[in-house]
Amino acid sequence: MRVFSYILTALVTIFVFNIVLSFSLPVYRDALVQVRTSIFPVSEKISEDDIAEEKKSENARLVESLDRIDKHIESLSETQKTDTGVVTMSGMVNTGTILTSSASGVVVPEVESIPVEPSIPLSGLFLSKIMPEITPKKVENSGFFGIQVMGKIFYNTYSDEKKQIKIYAFNDTYDTLLLNMKLTSSVYSLNETDQFFGYTFFLNPLKKDPKDTLVRFITALEGRAIGVEVPKEYYTTLKKMLLKNK
Repeated sequence: MRVFSYILTALVTIFVFNIVLSFSLPVYRDALVQVRTSIFPVSEKISEDDIAEEKKSENARLVESLDRIDKHIESLSETQKTDTGVVTMSGMVNTGTILTSSASGVVVPEVESIPVEPSIPLSGLFLSKIMPEITPKKVENSGFFGIQVMGKIFYNTYSDEKKQIKIYAFNDTYDTLLLNMKLTSSVYSLNETDQFFGYTFFLNPLKKDPKDTLVRFITALEGRAIGVEVPKEYYTTLKKMLLKNK
């Protein structure tokens, strides 16, 4: 007990002595403060003003990044190049080469084509043989010989409604039409002859339909193909017209 009392007395004496020195000697007090701070560092509190300032700084950096992106997009837009549209031989309008930027930043060309319906007149020689008995007028295309789509074959449709005759003026040659119509072998059988009006082939439906009273053929005239749908009862008359002055 005596040893414990000695130790306690010594600690109290040292404590009181430190208090006296800290009040009497500012240098000693500052030294004690530094020792305490080194052992127990004081955490800095972030004020609301500091938080607001940090947010302003982040917003400023974000705006700066967006400005850089906008400038980059503008620089890419300046590199875009558009040529004047040109109607090609295939009946397409080429709107030109447009340079666009891909996701990787590489400028790649794109070509846009808009299909247009060409204006294909009937052969003057053909008209001279059938008029004025037959007066064809241009009508809207709705397929030829019941075919709605046939590759890139361009044509115009002419009709004489009174005589129920349809005439198709093609932009392609007879050989091109013959080659393409062979693809319809599941619908038509082709019968080619050169004894009618130049080179000609007839399209005969594979499925016989009593209601189908049309004769269908494609012939060559003035370097282009002409297709005809004519009722059977008028076919002989039309044939005589086409063969006159042969």
